[in-house]
Amino acid sequence: MIFSQLSHSFRRRAARAALVFLVLLILSTAVLSAPASAQEPLEPAGPPDAQVGLPLFANRCANCHGPEGQGNGELAGNLPRPPRDYTDEEFRRTAVPSSLFQTITDGRPAGAMPPFGPASSNPIDTDSRWDLVAAVFSLGTPVEAIENGRVIYEENCLSCHGEEGAGDGPEAGASAATVPDLSDLRYWYSRSNEMVLASLQDPEITDHTYDLGEDELWDVIDYARTFSYIYADPQAAFQPIEVVSISGQVLNGSTDDMISAGSVLLRAFTPDLQQVATQETEIASDGTYNFEVTEAGSDWVYMTSAEYGDISFSSSPERLEPGVSELEMPIVVFDATEDPSAIQFQQVHMIMDYDGENVQVSEIYVVSNLEQAVFIGESGDPEQGTLQLGVPTGAQNVAFQRSFQSFENFLPATEVIPNDQGYVDTVPVRPGSGVMNLLVSYSLPYEMNMTLGHPLFYDTNSATIVLPDIGLDIEGTGWTSEGSQQMGDMGSISSYSHPSLAAGEALSFTLTGRPSASTSAVAGSSVDNNLTGVVIGGIALLLAAVGAVFAVQNWRSEAEEAATAHADQVESMLYAVAALDQAYEAGKVETSQYHERRADLLDQLAANWVPADGR
Repeated sequence: MIFSQLSHSFRRRAARAALVFLVLLILSTAVLSAPASAQEPLEPAGPPDAQVGLPLFANRCANCHGPEGQGNGELAGNLPRPPRDYTDEEFRRTAVPSSLFQTITDGRPAGAMPPFGPASSNPIDTDSRWDLVAAVFSLGTPVEAIENGRVIYEENCLSCHGEEGAGDGPEAGASAATVPDLSDLRYWYSRSNEMVLASLQDPEITDHTYDLGEDELWDVIDYARTFSYIYADPQAAFQPIEVVSISGQVLNGSTDDMISAGSVLLRAFTPDLQQVATQETEIASDGTYNFEVTEAGSDWVYMTSAEYGDISFSSSPERLEPGVSELEMPIVVFDATEDPSAIQFQQVHMIMDYDGENVQVSEIYVVSNLEQAVFIGESGDPEQGTLQLGVPTGAQNVAFQRSFQSFENFLPATEVIPNDQGYVDTVPVRPGSGVMNLLVSYSLPYEMNMTLGHPLFYDTNSATIVLPDIGLDIEGTGWTSEGSQQMGDMGSISSYSHPSLAAGEALSFTLTGRPSASTSAVAGSSVDNNLTGVVIGGIALLLAAVGAVFAVQNWRSEAEEAATAHADQVESMLYAVAALDQAYEAGKVETSQYHERRADLLDQLAANWVPADGR
């Protein structure tokens, strides 16, 4: 059985921002907004580096603009406007770097391009955004143009402008003060190639004596612009790597001991998650393992895994940086625990709605494992059940969805099965705070003064109910009204809170009143339901604000934890796509939903290849 955690970096849609903020108030959350950022610079502090920017482009931009910047990314067909083709000659000649930087920073809402500056939920720092500008110019400028321009420059321009364009060539002489400094970033970052060409062809501006045709001038301008940024051949990134060396150690995270027996499986994937290679090797006596992959794709993604206690544990997925051919990929495994006291429901949120006949309920469980061991259920056999879940008697259309460590891209939790106490999950729970979210949805025929309740099998820190103001009220011991809030077009909603509940207590209340309207867009509750989606967005912000998404684990340093948290996101997305593919092949997911979810997962996967430091 594969023990794999799906986690996804969450992104909020601008159209719901105000609603999410109100939900945060309803959930009694104080989220501090970031101070306004200073005016972004019109030119970089130093020459941006395309060698740094190209991997970032692959991570954050290629899903729309394509891996080579041709506007043909996987998501291009879903956008209201086609993404810019950076290899178009017209773009290369008219692009102004400072304007391009601002577009990257602020986004382009009309084309559904998100901002990557301070307004982003996953921002790119200023220097890296300038590196992206350098990457865009590299993608759009053929190597041949650079090489032709270099020859033309050396034959016609170097004598005055100098080797680095600083205006200090051997023939500059007394006129050196009037020779433009082509290494001045301000010169290039406020001008397009077209503007520079116009100045070179204007006899009132230039006193050049060379005799160059327009095609030669375009090439020499392309080359001269490289004095303002570090050009990189984008095609070099697509060349196969002769030998890739992958190594690591297998560590028991419960005991800090090395695992000295067993085997490690290596898998390699293309960026669109097609498996292209596998190898297996034995773990050495010192806990290490080694692989060599020949003729490897430069954009391949690697993951290693090891079996421990009948559960498969994976490394974080990794991809090689340009010029690097070695990867260190440690694997952390855990001992198992059957003690249910390890499990805690960090929060339980109930979102209730009414469709005219039935109460639609979505319960969101934020699950934590407080031990440094994998919880495999009280029976010791995960296939017999791990987490026990209750639903009210008479619940209809019961369905389960799952996400890991964030509140987007819930996927069908087909591993949840019925048992004599309700339902039980069969996925082991790894250590950590808020490591998994389960969304349980069901409906109940509405009756006046109906009581809803079911047992909670684990200690629960807090519970919340959110429902529309359509004439329904909550009554019950321990429940406190938090008042109502206006939710824009959705009208007013009310919320109720309950303090901690011990394992074995019931989550119970009475629903009273005669509802005056139906608010459900569709029958049944899911993360696509408006109210459910908005509340989930609010919970996501709440957890982000208090730092609960990635809990610090005692056996790791802070730096290791930050890197591991980020890696868990990417690993989770790989498995999320695999799980979605399996569900689709089994006929459990409709075709339209499958393609939409897969495209969104690939979008987030691309975004999260950025290392934890943002570069």
